[in-house]
Amino acid sequence: MKKLTDEQAEQAMRGAKASLAVEGMYLTTEQEELVKQQLTGKISEAQFKKMALEMATGDKV
Repeated sequence: MKKLTDEQAEQAMRGAKASLAVEGMYLTTEQEELVKQQLTGKISEAQFKKMALEMATGDKV
């Protein structure tokens, strides 16, 4: 995936959050930050998946 600038990531997140809200779903601050880190290339996709799984299960992977 192409790395985004912080501004581009913010814009993408606004759109994604609006779409989620229509469905009655919301991101926590921690989830939002994780997505932004992956979008901007601060963490790899593998790191993102590992951390997202840890958030979802509450267990260290």
